Amino acid sequence: MSQETLATAAAIGTFIVIAATAIAAVVQLRHLRAQNQLTGLLTVLARVEDPQFNAWVDAARKVIKSRMSDPAYRRSIADGTFERDSNPWLNLGNSYDWVGSLVKHKLIPEESLLDVYSGRVIQAWEIVESLVPLMRRRGGQAVWENFEYLVVRAREWNVQNPKGAYPKGVPRLPIDVMWPELA
Repeated sequence: MSQETLATAAAIGTFIVIAATAIAAVVQLRHLRAQNQLTGLLTVLARVEDPQFNAWVDAARKVIKSRMSDPAYRRSIADGTFERDSNPWLNLGNSYDWVGSLVKHKLIPEESLLDVYSGRVIQAWEIVESLVPLMRRRGGQAVWENFEYLVVRAREWNVQNPKGAYPKGVPRLPIDVMWPELA
């Protein structure tokens, strides 16, 4: 075998090794991204299911219902002088804003989150929606924009999946009406 043939074979072999290494690296990066997304999603799900988070939802509903009719309270929101410590509606809005940012930047999978929580996202927005214009008077359009984005995506998801996202072709379990007064 000539030196030229050996050099060509070595170059081809080197190319094959480098190409295989690059392919393996891309596959590994995809697996790492999926693992990171799953970890992020599980963190968000744990946070949303935390009893403290649910307490914020209930308390935010009560505070807004009881205090929004007071012009002085609305003014305190508009000028930013409202109580921030242990404020349930602020904690709720900020938490969903954080989740919205993770979804927007594709750090957690949107489809998986909305499959489970689209209704809760929309419900939370409806609780704090009357506060948004007041908060944005001082803070601008960026206040809770990621929460808003998440709500828009959740509403679109619900339009695309009006009966849920049960897989087509998979049989449903027969579920009879157990409570005759609700039939």
